[in-house]
Amino acid sequence: MSALDQIKALLQDPPPEFAFEISADGIVMSRTRPPAALQHAPLPEGIIVPSPLKDNVHDATLFAQAVARLVPAGTGRGRRSAALILPDNSMRLAVIDFATLPDKQEERLALIKFRLRKTLPFDIDEAALSYYVQPGNKVLAAVAPVEIVARYEAPFRAAGLHPGLVTPSSVAMLELLPTKGSLLVAHLSRGALTVLALENGIVNLARSLELTPGTADPLEEISADIYPTLIYIEDQTGSRPDHVLIAGFGDEADIAATRLAIELDIPVEPLAGANLGLTGYLQSLSSSTKKASLQKPSTKKAAA
Repeated sequence: MSALDQIKALLQDPPPEFAFEISADGIVMSRTRPPAALQHAPLPEGIIVPSPLKDNVHDATLFAQAVARLVPAGTGRGRRSAALILPDNSMRLAVIDFATLPDKQEERLALIKFRLRKTLPFDIDEAALSYYVQPGNKVLAAVAPVEIVARYEAPFRAAGLHPGLVTPSSVAMLELLPTKGSLLVAHLSRGALTVLALENGIVNLARSLELTPGTADPLEEISADIYPTLIYIEDQTGSRPDHVLIAGFGDEADIAATRLAIELDIPVEPLAGANLGLTGYLQSLSSSTKKASLQKPSTKKAAA
């Protein structure tokens, strides 16, 4: 069972009809049932600027036009649903260890919010929170300000779609990762690096790192960001991960893997392909085993 298999939705709805992955560069869409063919709508520079601290949609009109170009005409027979895969750095991922957790949902949510409160760059009481308890009481949580989620959802709602599931790209991508062994994943997106540490499919650590725009040597900064995580894992477990997987490096993936392997002194492999969040999500639906992902964060304020 993969890490994504383990992330159980709190609402057991049927799979949505469409899935969209949104990035600073554009929107990619696929139906979740045959015929499933990827369609792409590019976005001009600056339309989407991912951030967990401020509005991500800098031109709502152009964003809505791109969405409308991708959404097929409706038949008028009931509500159509969609999964939205957002940029990693539009929200925060965290892994929290607990000795025990309350059985009651309200008490559990309050405890998780208490642990998250001082670690987030925004108010947890004004945020949408979704979480899953992994084996060993390791809680994987995704948190985003309500307003940011709502702004991403708005053009889809206007086009007649109900965003029944919202998840960050790295979580959707987990389906593509090995479920055995110890590994570190470095997922590059515009302006940010998401680092995940997994042990036999369980996410043990999640870090969101902002990258310096316009730096002369991005790989130097990326290497410097990954290295402390490797040292931390070695200190905590007594050994380094078996290898590092890099994603989102595009045409430079092989070059980046070679250089990072030398600088970090660890095997580094690229995860091939583009739109890995969407690819992972679609793959999670293709198995006969019941699949699930992080529940869409509610667009209402999280309970205090």
